[in-house]
Amino acid sequence: MASLYSIPRFLLPRGPLLLRPQSRALAPLAPITSLRHASTPARGLSEEFRRRQAAQQNKTAPVIPQPDKYRPPSHSKRTPNRNLENRVYGPPVSEEDKKRMATKKYPNMMSPEGTFSHWFLNNRAIHLWITMGILVSLAVAAWYMDFISKTIYNSLLPTRKDFLHHPIESTGRFVNVYKMHMEHTSQQYSEQRLKKAEDIEKRKQYRLERLRAAEEKGEEYVEDPRYYVGEDGVRRRRVKRWFGIWE
Repeated sequence: MASLYSIPRFLLPRGPLLLRPQSRALAPLAPITSLRHASTPARGLSEEFRRRQAAQQNKTAPVIPQPDKYRPPSHSKRTPNRNLENRVYGPPVSEEDKKRMATKKYPNMMSPEGTFSHWFLNNRAIHLWITMGILVSLAVAAWYMDFISKTIYNSLLPTRKDFLHHPIESTGRFVNVYKMHMEHTSQQYSEQRLKKAEDIEKRKQYRLERLRAAEEKGEEYVEDPRYYVGEDGVRRRRVKRWFGIWE
């Protein structure tokens, strides 16, 4: 059985810190020189282990070079030059290989030059034509839906069958209906403007009449400071402006 003091300290069981005895006055103490630490070599080590340990501690130990027979081509013996244009490992690419690679279709990549798909995807005129066509189509559709929803001559418009069987006559009829719609819209706007001007004139005459009545009675006509008359003749309530920016 091995002696208790021949076992390293870090291998011995340790109890809790509170229950651990602080002093061992009664236990016989062995000389310090007999204690073995983890860093000290054991007596029973073989000669091979000692030789390897000495070789590891010696910085000038010889290193066996790697034979070129088992060296991969990606890790050459010379330091690679990063400034070279051709960074492809292996033999240089020939002109035939470059032509073949330029026209080869790779998966999940753009089409090579010289193909129809490459010309279609890189042609700006085609993309401009498609984009403008979509925008014009959307604008025409929005205008047509607005015209159909607002016109009162919806019953006079030609149907789809009329456009298919008689396209020229249907187009002329549609143009005439649109002209009628524009005339009706212009008439409505003119009536609104005339009504607004008439209301402004009535307010002006009413104010002048009140001034004349006040002068006849010998009174002073004082307008309400809470209201004001704008350029359009409309009487509006005064709103306090904060810093002259907002109301």
